[in-house]
Amino acid sequence: MVNKSRLVIGCGYLGERVAQRWLAEGSVVHCVTRSLDRARRLESLGFEPLVGDVTQPDTLVALPAADSVLYAVGYQPGSGVSRRAVYVDGLQAVLDRLDVHSSRIVLASSTGVYGESGGAWVDEETPCRPAREAGQVLLAAEKTLRGHRLGSAAIVLRFAGLYGPGRI
Repeated sequence: MVNKSRLVIGCGYLGERVAQRWLAEGSVVHCVTRSLDRARRLESLGFEPLVGDVTQPDTLVALPAADSVLYAVGYQPGSGVSRRAVYVDGLQAVLDRLDVHSSRIVLASSTGVYGESGGAWVDEETPCRPAREAGQVLLAAEKTLRGHRLGSAAIVLRFAGLYGPGRI
């Protein structure tokens, strides 16, 4: 048994799958979701749910101490909340409320931070030149994470796309 404490901020398609893996390895897994109904469902699966919204920092006061934290919050067009509020300001609010002993902070980002490559290979050495707002905001979130006091524990995963049941 691992017996570590893990925290997932954003328990959607990606976040819930990571949470399931951590739970299966014996971790105590706390999950932050905006929905009370979803929190009840997560609790029935064995998670420790917390209802909170990264765009409303006062709802994040009860974040538990965690060895590892995954920030996998998704942007919802039409929600009336900007990408910056979700990815940059929301991440900042979470980071400011985390225990200083968190040993790993994982940010789910996107290859959109690289911008258009004209068909050329893209890797970690490719300069980031995002042309679209989504890539620009995610790059700002990455910089926010790296510049924070917990930045030395940061890992940024740049996904090219997430697919699965009910997704494109």
